[in-house]
Amino acid sequence: MKVKQPGHVTRIVSGCKEEEAAAMNEWFRAHIQRMSRRFHLHFTPHFSGVKDGKGDSVGDYKFFNKPFGLRHWMEHAEHMTRHQHDDIVILIDPDMALLRPITGDFSSERETVISPRRQKRKLGVRVDHGLPFAQTYGLGSQWERFDLDAIAGPDSPTKLVTKEDGALFYPAGPPYLATVKDMYNIAVMWTEFAPKVYAQYPHLLAEMYAFCIAAAHLGLKHQLVDSIMVSNTEASGEGWPLVDKIPNDDICEFGKNPRHEVYALPSVVHLCQRYSVGDAWFFGKRKVPADIYECETPLFTEPPRDVVNQYDYKWPPNAKEKTALEPAILKREAFMVCYLTRLVNDAATYYKKQSCRSKINLEKTQKFVSLFKRHHS
Repeated sequence: MKVKQPGHVTRIVSGCKEEEAAAMNEWFRAHIQRMSRRFHLHFTPHFSGVKDGKGDSVGDYKFFNKPFGLRHWMEHAEHMTRHQHDDIVILIDPDMALLRPITGDFSSERETVISPRRQKRKLGVRVDHGLPFAQTYGLGSQWERFDLDAIAGPDSPTKLVTKEDGALFYPAGPPYLATVKDMYNIAVMWTEFAPKVYAQYPHLLAEMYAFCIAAAHLGLKHQLVDSIMVSNTEASGEGWPLVDKIPNDDICEFGKNPRHEVYALPSVVHLCQRYSVGDAWFFGKRKVPADIYECETPLFTEPPRDVVNQYDYKWPPNAKEKTALEPAILKREAFMVCYLTRLVNDAATYYKKQSCRSKINLEKTQKFVSLFKRHHS
C-alpha cells in the first residue's frame, strides 16, 4: 500500500492444518483484505517433506514450499489463470520488504545497476516472453557441478551451457520476474528438479540451484540485475551503489521515509541479516517480539538522524567484542537499522489503529537491544 505496488499481491501459505487455515483466513479478511481487494491469501498442501527412494518420509526441507507453492498457486488460485500469458509474475521471499514498486521495466539507468560484465552481454531492459529477470546472487556456475544427467536427463540443454554463460545468466534469486507463460514453465521444471538437487545437496540453497537448472534446461537466460535487492551490507552484486549515493546527513531520515523520486532506491530489502550501529542500535528479524502488535505494547525507539556520525563500529547484542566498520559499511548498516525499525513501527501503528478498541500505546520507548538478556548499553 505505502509504496503503491501495482497488481495483485498474494501470500502463499503451505502446510496449515484445517483449523489453522480457517483462523488465518479470518484474520486476513479482517485486517489485510480491507486495505485492498488486490490482496489475496492462497493455501497449499504441505510440500516440505523429504522422501527416500521408497517414498517414505525421512526429513523436512521447508524451502520446497517455494517451487511447489508457486506451481500450486499458478494452477489453482481463483484470480490466477495461465491464459494471461503476457502478465508478469514476481516471486519474492516472505522476509522481503518493498522500498519502491517492482515492475518489469528496467530501462532507467538512474535506478538500475547491472555489473559491467553483464552490461557487455545485456539481454534487454524489459521482462518479456523468453526474457525473465532476477536479482543477482553469488551462486556462480556451481549448479553445473551437479550430476545433471540424474537431475535433468542425459539430453538436457543444461549440458550445452558454457561455464561463462552459466555464471552470467543463471545464478538468479528472488525477486524473480517472468511472464506467466515462462514462470509456469519454470515452476514445472523447478518442482521436478528440486527434490533431485536436494538428494545430491541436502543443504540451504538447494532449491535455488534447482531454479538455475530449471531455467537452463528451458533455455531461459535471465537478465540479472544487482539493484533489485539489498541485504548483506558487505556484499557486492546488490543495490548498495544506490544507497551509497545518499548523503550521510540524510541516510537515517531517508531510511525512515524512503522517497525514490529524491534518491533512487533498490526495490526490496531482504531481511536475512542482522544490522547494528554502535552498541545501542540493532535490528534482527528473529528478535521482533510477538506482542509488538498488541495495543498496550510500546513501539521501538528509533535511531537519531545523526546516528551514522556517532559511531565507527558495530557491537551487536551478545557479541563478545565490537567490530570497526569502514564508513561506507557503517552507512549501509545505519540505513537498514533506521528503515527496518520504522517499518515495524509503521506496521504496528497501522494495525493498532485499525484493531484496538482500548487505549493504544504508540510511544516509541522500547529499545531493541533491551530484548536481549545481555547487551552493552
